[in-house]
Amino acid sequence: MDEIRLGMIGCGQISTRFFNQARQLPGVRFVATCAAHEASARAKAEENHCEHWYTDHRQLLDDASVDAVVITTPHQLHAPMAIDALRAGKHTLVEKPLTTRLEHLRILAAELRSSRVTFMALPFVHTPAFLTALRYVREEYIGKITGIEADLSIPGPPRSNWYYSREAEGGAMLDTMVYPLARTAALMGPAKRIAAFTNQLIPHRLCDDGGQVESQVDDNVTILLEYATGQQAVVRSYWAQSFRQNGTVLHGRHGTIFLDRWGYPLIVKSDLTPVPDAKPIEFLGLEHCYAPAIPAMRVEDDIVGHFVHCIRTGERPHCDSTIGIHIAEQQMLAYQASVTNRIMLLESTFDLWWERPAGIMDLGQGYL
Repeated sequence: MDEIRLGMIGCGQISTRFFNQARQLPGVRFVATCAAHEASARAKAEENHCEHWYTDHRQLLDDASVDAVVITTPHQLHAPMAIDALRAGKHTLVEKPLTTRLEHLRILAAELRSSRVTFMALPFVHTPAFLTALRYVREEYIGKITGIEADLSIPGPPRSNWYYSREAEGGAMLDTMVYPLARTAALMGPAKRIAAFTNQLIPHRLCDDGGQVESQVDDNVTILLEYATGQQAVVRSYWAQSFRQNGTVLHGRHGTIFLDRWGYPLIVKSDLTPVPDAKPIEFLGLEHCYAPAIPAMRVEDDIVGHFVHCIRTGERPHCDSTIGIHIAEQQMLAYQASVTNRIMLLESTFDLWWERPAGIMDLGQGYL
Protein backbone atom coordinates (compact mmCIF):
# COMPACT_ATOMS: atom_id res chain seq x y z
CA MET A 1 0.00 0.00 0.00
CA ASP A 2 1.78 3.13 -1.23
CA GLU A 3 -0.26 5.93 0.34
CA ILE A 4 -1.88 5.47 3.73
CA ARG A 5 -4.98 7.65 4.16
CA LEU A 6 -6.02 8.24 7.75
CA GLY A 7 -9.21 9.31 9.46
CA MET A 8 -9.20 11.05 12.84
CA ILE A 9 -12.08 10.17 15.19
CA GLY A 10 -11.94 12.75 17.97
CA CYS A 11 -10.55 16.24 17.42
CA GLY A 12 -9.53 17.30 20.91
CA GLN A 13 -6.11 18.43 22.10
CA ILE A 14 -4.61 14.93 22.05
CA SER A 15 -5.25 14.56 18.31
CA THR A 16 -2.65 17.21 17.49
CA ARG A 17 0.37 14.95 17.97
CA PHE A 18 -1.00 12.41 15.48
CA PHE A 19 -1.60 15.07 12.85
CA ASN A 20 1.92 16.43 13.43
CA GLN A 21 3.56 13.02 13.13
CA ALA A 22 1.64 12.09 9.97
CA ARG A 23 2.65 15.37 8.36
CA GLN A 24 6.32 14.35 8.60
CA LEU A 25 5.86 10.90 7.05
CA PRO A 26 6.06 10.35 3.27
CA GLY A 27 2.99 8.79 1.71
CA VAL A 28 0.83 9.39 4.80
CA ARG A 29 -1.97 11.92 5.19
CA PHE A 30 -5.21 12.50 7.03
CA VAL A 31 -8.18 12.75 4.69
CA ALA A 32 -11.12 12.93 7.14
CA THR A 33 -12.01 14.02 10.65
CA CYS A 34 -14.89 13.34 13.01
CA ALA A 35 -16.04 15.11 16.18
CA ALA A 36 -19.27 15.41 18.11
CA HIS A 37 -19.43 19.09 17.19
CA GLU A 38 -19.25 19.91 13.50
CA ALA A 39 -17.29 23.10 14.15
CA SER A 40 -14.49 21.07 15.76
CA ALA A 41 -14.43 18.48 13.00
CA ARG A 42 -14.41 21.13 10.29
CA ALA A 43 -11.72 23.23 11.99
CA LYS A 44 -9.36 20.23 12.30
CA ALA A 45 -10.12 19.17 8.74
CA GLU A 46 -9.33 22.59 7.31
CA GLU A 47 -6.24 22.97 9.50
CA ASN A 48 -4.87 19.64 8.22
CA HIS A 49 -6.10 19.82 4.62
CA CYS A 50 -8.63 16.98 4.99
CA GLU A 51 -11.27 16.63 2.30
CA HIS A 52 -14.09 15.41 4.58
CA TRP A 53 -15.41 15.93 8.09
CA TYR A 54 -18.20 14.18 9.97
CA THR A 55 -20.12 14.27 13.24
CA ASP A 56 -20.88 10.52 13.22
CA HIS A 57 -17.90 8.14 13.33
CA ARG A 58 -19.89 5.55 11.37
CA GLN A 59 -20.00 7.92 8.41
CA LEU A 60 -16.24 8.26 8.54
CA LEU A 61 -15.89 4.47 8.71
CA ASP A 62 -18.08 4.20 5.60
CA ASP A 63 -15.76 6.59 3.74
CA ALA A 64 -13.92 4.49 1.13
CA SER A 65 -11.07 7.02 1.00
CA VAL A 66 -10.09 6.14 4.59
CA ASP A 67 -7.68 3.20 5.01
CA ALA A 68 -7.06 3.47 8.74
CA VAL A 69 -8.39 5.39 11.73
CA VAL A 70 -6.97 6.97 14.87
CA ILE A 71 -9.40 7.09 17.81
CA THR A 72 -8.79 9.89 20.34
CA THR A 73 -12.27 10.39 21.81
CA PRO A 74 -13.09 10.40 25.55
CA HIS A 75 -12.20 7.15 27.31
CA GLN A 76 -15.63 5.55 27.44
CA LEU A 77 -15.98 5.75 23.63
CA HIS A 78 -12.70 4.02 22.72
CA ALA A 79 -13.82 0.38 22.74
CA PRO A 80 -17.25 0.85 21.08
CA MET A 81 -15.67 2.88 18.29
CA ALA A 82 -12.79 0.42 17.91
CA ILE A 83 -15.33 -2.41 17.56
CA ASP A 84 -17.10 -0.46 14.83
CA ALA A 85 -13.76 0.22 13.09
CA LEU A 86 -12.85 -3.48 13.10
CA ARG A 87 -16.24 -4.40 11.67
CA ALA A 88 -15.70 -1.81 8.94
CA GLY A 89 -12.34 -3.40 8.07
CA LYS A 90 -10.25 -0.33 8.96
CA HIS A 91 -6.75 -0.53 10.41
CA THR A 92 -7.12 0.91 13.90
CA LEU A 93 -4.99 2.87 16.36
CA VAL A 94 -6.73 3.46 19.72
CA GLU A 95 -5.65 5.95 22.36
CA LYS A 96 -5.45 4.68 25.91
CA PRO A 97 -7.32 3.25 27.71
CA LEU A 98 -8.46 0.51 25.36
CA THR A 99 -11.73 0.12 27.26
CA THR A 100 -13.60 1.20 30.38
CA ARG A 101 -15.84 -1.87 30.64
CA LEU A 102 -15.10 -5.58 30.82
CA GLU A 103 -18.06 -6.46 28.57
CA HIS A 104 -16.70 -4.18 25.83
CA LEU A 105 -13.29 -5.81 26.19
CA ARG A 106 -14.77 -9.25 25.58
CA ILE A 107 -16.61 -8.09 22.45
CA LEU A 108 -13.48 -6.37 21.18
CA ALA A 109 -11.38 -9.49 21.80
CA ALA A 110 -13.86 -11.59 19.82
CA GLU A 111 -13.80 -9.15 16.90
CA LEU A 112 -10.01 -9.12 16.88
CA ARG A 113 -9.83 -12.90 16.66
CA SER A 114 -11.60 -12.79 13.30
CA SER A 115 -10.06 -9.56 12.00
CA ARG A 116 -7.06 -9.25 9.69
CA VAL A 117 -6.43 -5.53 10.11
CA THR A 118 -3.48 -3.91 11.88
CA PHE A 119 -4.52 -2.94 15.41
CA MET A 120 -2.52 -0.84 17.88
CA ALA A 121 -3.56 -0.12 21.47
CA LEU A 122 -1.72 2.75 23.15
CA PRO A 123 0.27 3.59 25.19
CA PHE A 124 3.34 3.26 23.01
CA VAL A 125 6.12 2.78 25.56
CA HIS A 126 8.87 1.85 23.12
CA THR A 127 10.94 5.01 23.38
CA PRO A 128 14.65 5.05 22.48
CA ALA A 129 15.49 4.71 26.20
CA PHE A 130 13.19 1.69 26.58
CA LEU A 131 14.52 0.00 23.45
CA THR A 132 18.10 0.63 24.60
CA ALA A 133 17.26 -0.86 27.99
CA LEU A 134 16.19 -4.12 26.35
CA ARG A 135 19.81 -4.72 25.28
CA TYR A 136 20.76 -5.05 28.95
CA VAL A 137 17.95 -7.35 30.06
CA ARG A 138 20.47 -10.18 30.05
CA GLU A 139 21.80 -12.45 32.76
CA GLU A 140 25.36 -11.31 32.04
CA TYR A 141 24.39 -7.80 33.18
CA ILE A 142 21.64 -8.15 35.83
CA GLY A 143 21.32 -11.87 36.54
CA LYS A 144 17.88 -13.44 36.80
CA ILE A 145 14.90 -11.07 36.87
CA THR A 146 13.49 -10.92 40.41
CA GLY A 147 10.80 -8.24 40.26
CA ILE A 148 9.70 -4.86 38.97
CA GLU A 149 8.21 -1.62 40.21
CA ALA A 150 6.63 1.06 38.03
CA ASP A 151 4.58 4.18 38.52
CA LEU A 152 3.08 7.28 36.97
CA SER A 153 1.88 9.72 39.59
CA ILE A 154 0.98 13.39 39.10
CA PRO A 155 -0.75 16.23 40.96
CA GLY A 156 -3.83 15.46 38.82
CA PRO A 157 -5.09 16.29 35.32
CA PRO A 158 -4.72 20.07 34.97
CA ARG A 159 -8.07 20.75 33.28
CA SER A 160 -11.29 20.82 35.32
CA ASN A 161 -13.25 18.88 32.72
CA TRP A 162 -14.54 15.39 31.94
CA TYR A 163 -11.46 13.67 33.41
CA TYR A 164 -13.06 14.03 36.85
CA SER A 165 -16.63 13.22 35.85
CA ARG A 166 -18.59 10.03 36.37
CA GLU A 167 -19.03 9.80 32.59
CA ALA A 168 -15.29 9.07 32.25
CA GLU A 169 -16.02 5.76 34.05
CA GLY A 170 -12.71 5.88 35.91
CA GLY A 171 -9.85 8.14 36.93
CA ALA A 172 -6.23 7.29 37.66
CA MET A 173 -6.82 3.61 36.86
CA LEU A 174 -7.88 4.39 33.30
CA ASP A 175 -5.95 7.56 32.52
CA THR A 176 -2.47 7.16 34.03
CA MET A 177 -2.14 3.65 35.47
CA VAL A 178 -2.11 2.26 31.94
CA TYR A 179 1.43 3.63 31.33
CA PRO A 180 3.26 1.76 34.11
CA LEU A 181 1.15 -1.32 33.40
CA ALA A 182 2.24 -1.18 29.75
CA ARG A 183 5.94 -0.85 30.61
CA THR A 184 5.62 -3.67 33.12
CA ALA A 185 3.92 -5.95 30.61
CA ALA A 186 6.45 -5.15 27.89
CA LEU A 187 9.31 -6.22 30.18
CA MET A 188 7.76 -9.03 32.24
CA GLY A 189 5.25 -10.64 29.89
CA PRO A 190 1.77 -11.80 30.99
CA ALA A 191 0.89 -11.94 34.68
CA LYS A 192 -1.18 -14.68 36.31
CA ARG A 193 -2.75 -13.06 39.40
CA ILE A 194 -3.73 -9.54 40.42
CA ALA A 195 -4.65 -7.75 43.63
CA ALA A 196 -5.39 -4.05 43.97
CA PHE A 197 -6.36 -1.11 46.15
CA THR A 198 -8.37 1.72 44.60
CA ASN A 199 -9.95 4.72 46.27
CA GLN A 200 -10.43 8.48 46.17
CA LEU A 201 -8.12 10.69 48.21
CA ILE A 202 -9.21 14.18 47.13
CA PRO A 203 -12.93 14.64 46.42
CA HIS A 204 -12.81 18.46 46.24
CA ARG A 205 -10.12 19.57 43.82
CA LEU A 206 -8.46 22.78 42.69
CA CYS A 207 -7.12 22.35 39.16
CA ASP A 208 -4.28 24.10 37.35
CA ASP A 209 -6.73 25.93 35.08
CA GLY A 210 -8.22 27.63 38.16
CA GLY A 211 -11.34 25.48 38.15
CA GLN A 212 -12.89 23.69 41.13
CA VAL A 213 -14.31 20.19 40.67
CA GLU A 214 -16.20 17.68 42.75
CA SER A 215 -14.30 14.60 41.61
CA GLN A 216 -16.33 11.47 40.89
CA VAL A 217 -13.44 9.14 39.96
CA ASP A 218 -10.65 7.17 41.62
CA ASP A 219 -7.38 9.03 42.13
CA ASN A 220 -5.32 6.55 44.18
CA VAL A 221 -4.43 3.11 42.76
CA THR A 222 -1.94 0.40 43.65
CA ILE A 223 -1.79 -2.90 41.77
CA LEU A 224 0.12 -6.05 42.71
CA LEU A 225 0.85 -8.58 39.97
CA GLU A 226 2.27 -12.08 40.24
CA TYR A 227 3.87 -14.09 37.44
CA ALA A 228 3.99 -17.82 36.75
CA THR A 229 7.65 -17.95 37.79
CA GLY A 230 7.01 -16.23 41.14
CA GLN A 231 8.13 -12.64 40.52
CA GLN A 232 5.89 -9.82 41.66
CA ALA A 233 5.24 -6.32 40.35
CA VAL A 234 4.21 -3.25 42.32
CA VAL A 235 2.49 -0.74 40.03
CA ARG A 236 1.31 2.63 41.30
CA SER A 237 -0.59 5.66 40.03
CA TYR A 238 -2.16 8.46 42.01
CA TRP A 239 -3.18 12.06 41.53
CA ALA A 240 -1.89 13.60 44.73
CA GLN A 241 1.85 14.22 44.34
CA SER A 242 3.34 17.68 44.16
CA PHE A 243 5.42 16.64 41.14
CA ARG A 244 5.25 14.22 38.19
CA GLN A 245 6.91 10.84 38.65
CA ASN A 246 6.97 8.39 35.77
CA GLY A 247 9.47 5.55 35.86
CA THR A 248 10.26 1.86 36.03
CA VAL A 249 12.81 -0.19 37.97
CA LEU A 250 13.52 -3.73 36.76
CA HIS A 251 15.31 -5.72 39.44
CA GLY A 252 17.72 -8.56 38.78
CA ARG A 253 19.56 -10.72 41.27
CA HIS A 254 22.86 -9.02 40.36
CA GLY A 255 21.82 -5.75 38.80
CA THR A 256 19.03 -3.26 38.15
CA ILE A 257 17.70 -1.26 35.21
CA PHE A 258 16.35 2.19 36.08
CA LEU A 259 14.14 3.81 33.43
CA ASP A 260 13.32 7.50 33.81
CA ARG A 261 14.35 7.66 37.43
CA TRP A 262 15.61 10.75 39.26
CA GLY A 263 16.61 12.78 36.25
CA TYR A 264 18.14 10.04 34.09
CA PRO A 265 16.41 8.36 31.14
CA LEU A 266 18.33 5.10 31.64
CA ILE A 267 20.78 3.79 34.23
CA VAL A 268 22.05 0.22 34.33
CA LYS A 269 23.54 -1.13 37.56
CA SER A 270 25.55 -4.29 36.96
CA ASP A 271 27.53 -6.02 39.69
CA LEU A 272 28.72 -8.62 37.17
CA THR A 273 30.47 -6.73 34.38
CA PRO A 274 31.06 -3.23 33.02
CA VAL A 275 28.19 -2.19 30.75
CA PRO A 276 29.23 -1.70 27.11
CA ASP A 277 28.39 1.51 25.26
CA ALA A 278 27.84 3.28 28.59
CA LYS A 279 29.80 5.57 30.88
CA PRO A 280 30.30 4.95 34.61
CA ILE A 281 28.20 7.30 36.73
CA GLU A 282 27.48 8.16 40.35
CA PHE A 283 23.84 7.26 40.98
CA LEU A 284 21.98 7.11 44.32
CA GLY A 285 25.19 6.21 46.12
CA LEU A 286 25.21 2.80 44.39
CA GLU A 287 28.25 1.10 42.93
CA HIS A 288 28.64 -0.21 39.38
CA CYS A 289 26.18 2.16 37.68
CA TYR A 290 26.37 3.12 34.00
CA ALA A 291 24.55 5.55 31.69
CA PRO A 292 24.16 4.10 28.18
CA ALA A 293 24.03 6.32 25.11
CA ILE A 294 20.45 6.80 23.87
CA PRO A 295 19.67 7.69 20.25
CA ALA A 296 17.18 10.40 19.34
CA MET A 297 13.63 9.42 18.48
CA ARG A 298 12.97 9.34 14.73
CA VAL A 299 9.46 10.19 13.57
CA GLU A 300 9.48 6.95 11.54
CA ASP A 301 9.74 5.03 14.84
CA ASP A 302 7.15 7.05 16.75
CA ILE A 303 3.47 6.13 17.11
CA VAL A 304 2.09 6.94 13.66
CA GLY A 305 5.29 5.88 11.91
CA HIS A 306 5.21 2.47 13.62
CA PHE A 307 1.48 2.08 12.88
CA VAL A 308 1.97 2.85 9.19
CA HIS A 309 5.02 0.58 8.95
CA CYS A 310 3.01 -2.33 10.34
CA ILE A 311 0.12 -1.65 7.93
CA ARG A 312 2.50 -1.69 4.97
CA THR A 313 4.53 -4.72 6.01
CA GLY A 314 2.00 -6.78 7.96
CA GLU A 315 4.42 -6.91 10.89
CA ARG A 316 3.10 -7.20 14.43
CA PRO A 317 2.95 -3.84 16.25
CA HIS A 318 4.93 -3.58 19.48
CA CYS A 319 1.70 -2.62 21.28
CA ASP A 320 -0.62 -4.99 19.48
CA SER A 321 -4.08 -6.21 20.44
CA THR A 322 -2.88 -9.11 22.60
CA ILE A 323 -0.83 -6.98 24.97
CA GLY A 324 -3.51 -4.26 24.88
CA ILE A 325 -6.18 -6.75 25.94
CA HIS A 326 -3.98 -8.09 28.76
CA ILE A 327 -3.36 -4.60 30.13
CA ALA A 328 -7.05 -3.73 29.86
CA GLU A 329 -7.98 -6.94 31.67
CA GLN A 330 -5.60 -5.96 34.47
CA GLN A 331 -7.34 -2.59 34.78
CA MET A 332 -10.82 -4.09 34.80
CA LEU A 333 -9.98 -6.90 37.26
CA ALA A 334 -8.09 -4.47 39.50
CA TYR A 335 -11.37 -2.63 40.06
CA GLN A 336 -13.06 -5.92 40.94
CA ALA A 337 -10.20 -7.01 43.20
CA SER A 338 -10.36 -3.73 45.11
CA VAL A 339 -14.12 -3.90 45.65
CA THR A 340 -14.25 -7.60 46.58
CA ASN A 341 -10.97 -7.81 48.53
CA ARG A 342 -10.04 -10.81 46.40
CA ILE A 343 -7.08 -11.93 44.34
CA MET A 344 -8.21 -12.30 40.73
CA LEU A 345 -6.92 -14.71 38.08
CA LEU A 346 -5.97 -13.20 34.72
CA GLU A 347 -7.21 -15.14 31.69
CA SER A 348 -5.54 -13.35 28.77
CA THR A 349 -1.97 -13.86 27.65
CA PHE A 350 0.45 -12.66 24.97
CA ASP A 351 3.92 -13.23 23.57
CA LEU A 352 6.61 -10.59 23.95
CA TRP A 353 7.51 -8.98 20.64
CA TRP A 354 11.22 -8.94 21.55
CA GLU A 355 13.46 -11.95 22.21
CA ARG A 356 13.91 -12.07 25.96
CA PRO A 357 16.66 -14.55 26.88
CA ALA A 358 15.32 -17.98 27.74
CA GLY A 359 15.54 -18.79 31.43
CA ILE A 360 16.03 -15.25 32.70
CA MET A 361 12.74 -15.51 34.66
CA ASP A 362 13.50 -19.04 35.98
CA LEU A 363 14.74 -18.73 39.57
CA GLY A 364 14.66 -22.43 40.39
CA GLN A 365 17.91 -23.47 38.67
CA GLY A 366 21.15 -23.43 40.67
CA TYR A 367 22.31 -21.12 43.43
CA LEU A 368 21.67 -17.44 42.78
